[in-house]
Amino acid sequence: MVDSAIPKAGIVPAPPRVVLGRERLLGVTEIRELTGLGEVAAASLMKESGRCLKLHSRLFVIESSFFEYLHELEVSDPCSL
Repeated sequence: MVDSAIPKAGIVPAPPRVVLGRERLLGVTEIRELTGLGEVAAASLMKESGRCLKLHSRLFVIESSFFEYLHELEVSDPCSL
């Protein structure tokens, strides 16, 4: 009879998976898709938000921070038609 509770020699059980969060990093391409802006305008919007990260020469913004920035713009400077 084999006891399955005892690991066999040389087999190391996998460590438990740790979830640090569900935030996504959005790049210029994702900002373009969300906003309909061109590449330069999307990159400028990311930079002017003050929440932009530069990793390996690429721009990123945390999804929730980007939407928070858009809500701040909406409240501080609403569009008047």
